[in-house]
Amino acid sequence: MQPWTAYIRGQPTPKQMEFLSLQSEEALYGGAAGGGKSWSLLAAALQYVDQPKYAAIIFRRTYADLSLPGALMDKAAEWLGPTNAAWRGSEYSWHFPTGATLTFGYLDGPLDKYRYQSSEFQFIGFDELTQLRETDYLYLFSRLRRLADSEIPLRVRAASNPGGIGHDWVKQRFLVEGEQTDRAFIPAKLADNPYLDQASYIRSLERLDPITRQQLLDGNWDARQGGAMFRREWFGVVDA
Repeated sequence: MQPWTAYIRGQPTPKQMEFLSLQSEEALYGGAAGGGKSWSLLAAALQYVDQPKYAAIIFRRTYADLSLPGALMDKAAEWLGPTNAAWRGSEYSWHFPTGATLTFGYLDGPLDKYRYQSSEFQFIGFDELTQLRETDYLYLFSRLRRLADSEIPLRVRAASNPGGIGHDWVKQRFLVEGEQTDRAFIPAKLADNPYLDQASYIRSLERLDPITRQQLLDGNWDARQGGAMFRREWFGVVDA
């Protein structure tokens, strides 16, 4: 595994380096807010841009989520703007001298995933995975492929906090089934990110309701809003 390229800015925390060094095809990074999820996902996407024909894509639910100040596209522009990478706004993608690309996509409506049905990627990333549908996530594995002579690893990487419409399926896939299926989960909390003003951020999170506070401050995947009649983890998984 190649942990670094010249396009990655900053120094990783131990948890982030663990994430970048994973050998598994599928992995989730996250838990508490402020654990350095966006940095980790962007760095992972850039690990092989010095290799010809490497293609990476990162999804969020909406394009507006991607383009917020401090979000992934903003962070990518900060890292890549001063380099020899070129931004193509019409394609929402960065192009590198090797021919490698980093693209940004969204999965708002149930048909959006089909916009990518003719594409192929060696890296597929999902930011805030618990905001997405499981069907969209699984479909995009069909876009994960490479040429027969390529040595670039095929990787699916996600980052997320607990909570959101996808909380149950993400927890089931990574925290419940993960160890038996070679799906890695790297838990990260606010204390794992020394670059953030932790005291002021904790004060902000303490204003939240108790459930959301446990999810974002403690990274607690067992804290969830009530009202659901069934939970997926109550049932065994049957191979189709």
